[in-house]
Amino acid sequence: MSVVTPFSVFKTNAKLEKEGIIIDYEAFKFRIARAGGANSDYKRILRAKFRPFRHQFETETISNEIAKKLLIEVFAESVVLGWEGVCDEDGNEIEFNKENCVKLLTELPDLFNDLQEQASNYKLFRQAELEDEAKN
Repeated sequence: MSVVTPFSVFKTNAKLEKEGIIIDYEAFKFRIARAGGANSDYKRILRAKFRPFRHQFETETISNEIAKKLLIEVFAESVVLGWEGVCDEDGNEIEFNKENCVKLLTELPDLFNDLQEQASNYKLFRQAELEDEAKN
């Protein structure tokens, strides 16, 4: 029996945070890195994208549309690492690249919201779960 400690509950795996995990939606899959944690690309790109809008953030005058657009771009550049089986409405496979990712996440805001939630969920990137999976 293992002892439950704050480390076993909260320690994440830096490799998973950077290289990503698979989010399986059955018919299609996304590989996502963590939004934060050891994913330094996310932090760097987030700062760079939002820097020109610093004043609007400080004065709370940035529009929700601009903030969402910037965040989608950050995700496409640093969180969504790839996909499999993603198709358009006619069933044609969509090639993974930054532009297609931005377009897809913009057209499907609920998909973006779900991926954002998954990428922010530290539990998906936990060290203890990785070790448990290796034992099985």
